[in-house]
Formats: sequence, structure tokens, C-alpha cells
Amino acid sequence: MPATPASTLKPWLGRLRGRVRLPQIDRLAWRGGSPVLWGNRVTLLEGGRLAFESMLAAIRGASRAVAVEMYAWADDRVGRRFAEAIRAKAREGVRTLVLVDSFGSLGSGDLMESLEQSGAEVQWFHPLAPWTPAWFPNRRDHRKLVIVDGACAFAGGMNFAEAYTEEFTGERAWIDLAVRVEGPAVKELSRLFVRTWIRTGGSEGAAGDLGESGREQGRAGVQIVEGAGIIRRRGLRRSYLGLIATARRRILLANAYFAPERPLRRALCRAARQGVSVELLLPGVTDVPMVRWAGRASYGRLLEAGVSIRETRRSVLHAKAAVFDDEILVAGSANLDHRSFRHNLEVAVNVFDPDTARRASAVLEGELTKAEEVTLDAWRRRPAKEKLLERLAGLLRYWL
Repeated sequence: MPATPASTLKPWLGRLRGRVRLPQIDRLAWRGGSPVLWGNRVTLLEGGRLAFESMLAAIRGASRAVAVEMYAWADDRVGRRFAEAIRAKAREGVRTLVLVDSFGSLGSGDLMESLEQSGAEVQWFHPLAPWTPAWFPNRRDHRKLVIVDGACAFAGGMNFAEAYTEEFTGERAWIDLAVRVEGPAVKELSRLFVRTWIRTGGSEGAAGDLGESGREQGRAGVQIVEGAGIIRRRGLRRSYLGLIATARRRILLANAYFAPERPLRRALCRAARQGVSVELLLPGVTDVPMVRWAGRASYGRLLEAGVSIRETRRSVLHAKAAVFDDEILVAGSANLDHRSFRHNLEVAVNVFDPDTARRASAVLEGELTKAEEVTLDAWRRRPAKEKLLERLAGLLRYWL
């Protein structure tokens, strides 16, 4: 897909307050493999309670079509709440399409069956069938997308599960965020969903027109970067590397499963050595310990280069977000590991809007103040047991 011509960005340059230069945006569009679309309104949704309430309100107000692409749809109070909203829309005659990953949503078969009985169409991505020639354990649909009437779309790191909301887990709620997008970029997210829907065996006629609208709703530029297939998966890596190289003042990055490939580690170190403030918010407690051990093995070189690392302790960090120079926000489903960059279906929403980026910075800074700093001296003095675990996890990095 061609990069966005610089001439089309000139009317919007003033709205970015002159901070992001046109050549930079052209270069980032080329690296991500998709254009920057302008005229969007982007709302940052911090935490599961706010995000789920906004999603449910949009679904309940749908009049034409609801499309959900979800890695993990749990059969718990949150999952059942979303299922009831989908069933109600299906009974009203609203087209409802649900696409779930067969591994991430394992155990939710009865819930999905209830959706089908109400009239919703359900597809399972890459069913668990290891005896088939095309089956591969690392091929997963890790996206979290909700699209309503083609007018608004939600993307981020949150699955449909109780763990993400303070309503059921209080202060132990997983730390995450999402974005609500309205405007031309919704059309690109709809196309992304339709391609995957057809790939899983869903009919093109059923997907049809999701009520896509290209009307301008705000001033933000949005780039949809997908990770899928042999070619498109490179966009995530190239996009992150481009954003890191473009940053001049600050990189604030929060990621749940941090076991980055060598080019990304080198880019972060290079930015820190060039005087950019590079701050990483990483999990101190996690639901996948092996990934944490694999990531901690790379702490030494990062800290030596001047990268600041803090680990959350109060709860599981599940966010996949980054802010560059308080101008560009990246939010989506992709972790910084081999699985996301090489195998999974992922999506990143790159938001070119200083106001949204600053709000995200404030949210992440609030978590940084509560997190525990990892110093180079403390890392070097870590117990031998931790060093062994890091080494073993590093050997399995590709499969984690």
C-alpha cells in the first residue's frame, strides 16, 4: 500500500503544532506499509471498566452491524455480558459477526454456541487440530477488535475477561488500555476484519459491507499497521524501528511480554546513547513467567546504554503501548516478542495526535511512579537461579 503523499498532509500540519515533520510521516507510513489517514477522533480508554462500558454501549446502540475479533473471550461475568449484548443485537436482526481464536478462547464453546443459536455468525481461527498438515501451534489470531456500524472501532490489549476490570478484581485488575477510533481509519480496521473472516471460512457475503464510513470525525492521523502473513508481518517491526529512530526527546514504552528481537534491542540502545530518554514499563508479575525471564536476559545491555526500566508489582501489566515525543501513540495487540512479530495476527493503531499522546503519557507515567526501578547494579547482583532461568528462557525465546 503506498505511503501517504506529503501534499495531502499539509492541511493537518498545523494541527500537529508543527512538531511532526512531513518527511517523517511519509517515512513512517512507508515503514508501516499503510497510509496515515487523517480526520479521526481517537479516545483513550484506560482500564477495563471504562473500555468495556464504552464497547458495550456502542454494541447496544448498533443498528446495522457488529463485528468482534477476539483472542480470548472468557466464559465469565464479563464474557457473558458481552455475549448477551451480541445475542440481543442478533435477535433484533442486526448483522453480528464473531471471530475468536480457538486457543485463546478455549473453554468458551458453549458461549459461542449460544451466540450462534441467537442468529450470530461465529468463526474459529485456526482450530486445534495438530493432526492436520497445515496446523502450526504458533499461528494465532491475537487481535482484539470491536467494530460497530462502521462508525467506531475499538482496539487494544484487552480480552473479554474479568481480569481486566476493577469491577470484579479491584486493585488487582490487569493494567491495560484501548482506543476508540471514529473516522476514516475505521474503514481500514473493517477491511482487516473482513480479510481474516474470509480466511477462516466465513462467507464474503456475510461480511459484506460493515457500514463502513470514511467521514471525518476529528483531527487525528491514524495508521493501521497489521501483522499477518509473510509480507505484512514485517510492518510491525519496521514501524517500531522507524518510530524509535524518529524520536528525538522521549520514548515511553509499556509492554506485557517483552522479549524483543535483536534489531529492536539495538534500536532502543542507540536511541538512549543519542540522548533520547528511553523509559520501559515492564511486568514484575506476569501470567507467563518464561517470557519475563527471556526479557530480563536483555536488561543488562539496555541498562548499560542508559535505558530506564521499571517493573510493575501491584498487578499484571498487559498493555501494549508506546508514546514517542508526546506526539505519537501506539496502541494495539502486539507484544514485543517473536510470537507477535513473526507468527500471530496482530494490529497496531498508530495515532498521530499530540493531545492523545500526552494523555497516554500521563496514564503510563502514573504507573511508572508505582513501579519498582531496576538498576544496573541490582540486575548484576541478581541470584544465580534467576540467571539460569533467563538463560533457559532465552533458548526458548522463539516459541514463547
